[in-house]
Amino acid sequence: MIEIGSAVDRVKVGDWVCLPFNIGCGFCENCERGLTGFCLTCNPGTAGAAYGFAGMGPYSGGQAELLRVPYGDFNCLVLPKDTEEKQLDYVMLSDIWPTGWHATELSGLKPGESIVIYGAGPVGLIAAYSAMVKGASQVMVVDRHPDRLKLVEQIGAIPIDDSDEQAVEKVLQQTNGAGADRGCECVGYQCHDHHGRECNHLTMNALVESVRASGGIGVVGVFVPSDPKAPTKLEQSGKMAFDFGKFWFKGQKLGTGQANVKAYNRYLARSIERNRAKPSFLISHELPLSEAPTAYKHFDNRDDGWTKVVLRAA
Repeated sequence: MIEIGSAVDRVKVGDWVCLPFNIGCGFCENCERGLTGFCLTCNPGTAGAAYGFAGMGPYSGGQAELLRVPYGDFNCLVLPKDTEEKQLDYVMLSDIWPTGWHATELSGLKPGESIVIYGAGPVGLIAAYSAMVKGASQVMVVDRHPDRLKLVEQIGAIPIDDSDEQAVEKVLQQTNGAGADRGCECVGYQCHDHHGRECNHLTMNALVESVRASGGIGVVGVFVPSDPKAPTKLEQSGKMAFDFGKFWFKGQKLGTGQANVKAYNRYLARSIERNRAKPSFLISHELPLSEAPTAYKHFDNRDDGWTKVVLRAA
């Protein structure tokens, strides 16, 4: 923290802080309930505000040399004394770890249960890590990129290779035909089949098949109200061919939406401080901010080894 405004009382110049990607006021009905991802104040006319997120307010992105923080006392998480030496762990509290944790919360995961996670990108990997921290008995992660599946195995989860589009069958084999107790969608509307064709319902329908009757599904992959460049008119309107009949007959539950970062970040920070967790395992590259366009290009191309990039302003 290099400067504070006259309305800020708690946060001090010189503090190490971590900011949620979403912005809350701290006093609206949703913020008071811990639903800071759906603040009713910071983006009038809708629920939810965020840095650099389309449709979520007039706030510039957080990947910058400096960041202006609204409602600083509420939004800033002041970090412990060991922050400088654990920067790469604590920075994961801004978005990625709370989002992965939120996926497991939305699914209803309890200790001893099994869980299947679709997507081994950074969100899926940290969701798998969160599930293990929570005491899941079996954690399966579905993807088709070999470098990401290797990371799944390295953290102690079960990699499910979907390159042959047999993921559901493999999950059922791992669970004696019953399906996982819980499931997480960590891909979003741009999921695609093995031919590279975008198909926004692919992971959702696979989860309905992969999760047992009466199980729970948490969705943190981004789905949007409209997608003008989608391949079908249905998808262009933000809709999907979801297998609701099977979902209903199986009595499954579904939770969706972006993470309420402040509901989790303080407690997750304590796990880092006390050496109970090290979310920086995700980081594959550290680069200066000036190289962000190159980093995004590698990540978007799913180039081998580009899992999670930390950008340094100076």
